[in-house]
Amino acid sequence: MTKTTDSEINAQTEEKPVLLYFYQDASSFVNQDNKFFREYYTVKEFTFKASHKLYLPFIFFLQKLFLLANIRKASVLVCQFAGYHSFLPVIFAKIFHKPCLIVVGGTDCVSFPSINYGNLRKPLLRWFTLKSLKFATHIASPSEALAECDYTYTGNDYSKQGFRFFDRSIKTAVTVIFNGIDTSHFKMVAGLKRKRTFLTVCNIIDRRNFRLKGIDLFIEMAVRNPDCEFTIIGRVVPGFGISTPANVTMVDYVPHEMLPEKMAEFSFYCQLSLSEGFGVALAEAMACGCVPIVSKVGILDFITGDSGFVLKKYSAEQLMGIIGKALESDIDFRAQKARARVVELFDSKIRRSALLKLLKELRR
Repeated sequence: MTKTTDSEINAQTEEKPVLLYFYQDASSFVNQDNKFFREYYTVKEFTFKASHKLYLPFIFFLQKLFLLANIRKASVLVCQFAGYHSFLPVIFAKIFHKPCLIVVGGTDCVSFPSINYGNLRKPLLRWFTLKSLKFATHIASPSEALAECDYTYTGNDYSKQGFRFFDRSIKTAVTVIFNGIDTSHFKMVAGLKRKRTFLTVCNIIDRRNFRLKGIDLFIEMAVRNPDCEFTIIGRVVPGFGISTPANVTMVDYVPHEMLPEKMAEFSFYCQLSLSEGFGVALAEAMACGCVPIVSKVGILDFITGDSGFVLKKYSAEQLMGIIGKALESDIDFRAQKARARVVELFDSKIRRSALLKLLKELRR
């Protein structure tokens, strides 16, 4: 029998530091980081979910009780996105001299009134969001663009986006940590014959997301390219109808474990969003060998690199030209480049390492 050393016993019995985790929904972003945090911390989480503004005071009260009960033993606080739910954690962290990290995601940093999108378009939510970012100890962002960037894709909204554009008083330090995907799960499938096929993913398709995620342009491309096949993975909300041509296939839902095999069937993945904090589905599809076709918003063009094609302006005519070039390109060669780029820059292990390092620095 192998004898256990004193150091191993101490490692096994040593208490993990406490991390307080705040979020609104248990999304894939939340669950992925939560699982990682629990390897190194004792995680105590609070879900700030108010179905109506009238319930906000009650949720704030419950969150205050949670903070009072746990703040003294906490080593660090983490808020997934900024909004109503991040305000009290930031204030309590200030009072009790605890580090508080806000991980921004996209909607908390922008304002697009034309499509009713972004925290910063609503006065009350805007105030809570910007104050949270101003008083946080640190901000982790999947993109420099969420701090501030020029916006030239359409001319319907602000010419700049990012929280610093909307509030110049925010001086909080920002560390860029790309979102990560499991490249051992999302991978190419050998032996598949790629056709003239295009894919896009939009989890929930409603009136706003139809424009936001570029589903309108995607369908327009299907109309103009009847000899190609187009597929949309996403649940259409009841009451919102979509008129599609015969070469568009609607897939309501694909289980996560089956998504890589499904993505690998397609030649091209289209991310034609009006706004995008990062583009996780894009990176997943690229890891599966899909050649990316993206709009020039956020860092979608950076994620794509030289493996795919970039639409600089919201224009069906310009997109038609890009589709033509894409179909004439060496698809297999670009597919290999797309996967290699994701493995190099956006693997989940890279994100985990960067987050762990940042949290350790903040705790010092």
